[in-house]
Amino acid sequence: MNTLALTKIPYGMFIITSAFDGKIGGQIANTVFQINSNPATIAISISKQNNTHSLLSNSKKAVISTITEEASFEFIGKFGFRSSRDFNKFEGVEYKTNENGLPIVTQFVNSYFETEIISQFETETHTVFLCKVINCEVLNDNPTMTYDYYHKVKKGLTPKNAPTFIQK
Repeated sequence: MNTLALTKIPYGMFIITSAFDGKIGGQIANTVFQINSNPATIAISISKQNNTHSLLSNSKKAVISTITEEASFEFIGKFGFRSSRDFNKFEGVEYKTNENGLPIVTQFVNSYFETEIISQFETETHTVFLCKVINCEVLNDNPTMTYDYYHKVKKGLTPKNAPTFIQK
């Protein structure tokens, strides 16, 4: 079996944020997909080892921000290669907070989705959160960064907790 076939599945680049008990966190995710348009429903896959997973599980709320091609590798790395348990990922980043206290990243993004988690499905290493969209906005028309663009143009790596990580 050639698991490199999995790299041919198209993905986007997103920042998933949440908050619980006065703590905020966020991470890069590439596994986000629309389930339905009415009611608007989105699914996200998050590693059980990530701090964001704990925030999502406890708050039952998530914000999904869609990253644009103009995002720098440093910006992506800030949300993708460090834990929000030990590092304030939002320092120096443009964001706002919604009425539920969730951070909404607005820098290098073209849209965002405020959601309520309505269900979750467990796998061995990840949880798939099913999210009902309660608010969404388009911020600009800049091109959305794909995971392929991230790898080929930005020369980005895949963290070991990503659902698309393949051991070499």
